[in-house]
Amino acid sequence: MSRLLRLAALTLGTAAAWMLLLPRAPLCQPIAFNHARHAGMGCGVCHRGALEQARAGIPDAAVCLKCHATAPRAAAGVKWDAVARAQPIAWVRVSHLPEHSMFSHRRHVGLALLECTSCHADVGTSAVPPGRPPLRLDMDACLDCHKREGANQDCAGCHR
Repeated sequence: MSRLLRLAALTLGTAAAWMLLLPRAPLCQPIAFNHARHAGMGCGVCHRGALEQARAGIPDAAVCLKCHATAPRAAAGVKWDAVARAQPIAWVRVSHLPEHSMFSHRRHVGLALLECTSCHADVGTSAVPPGRPPLRLDMDACLDCHKREGANQDCAGCHR
């Protein structure tokens, strides 16, 4: 029986390792948004709350229409009729935090004055939407940054 259990554990372990190592299919966004073309405005223009709130917003049609109500609508692949009717844009969230973790954009960007590129790499230079998180956001990456910046490393600061 123990031989069967070892074989089952080995099989499950191998399957789990392959799931972690194999590249995931890139995410497909509803609009081929060109960050490079819009980056000069600053991230906070489209991602409301990125500077002063805990969460940065994902742009909705109303944000796009602030500029594109009269601006040229030459972007290929954009369904401007839906945007013009202010229908929701079904963006696919790229970055995810575990449930037990807390992250505040206000603390990191607004107060600590970190650049968005600290966590989001050079997404602002990309002509296509990110198909996966530009940087691996895990505990090691966060702790490395906290050490580099001389920030608090107390577990209760980031974990619920």
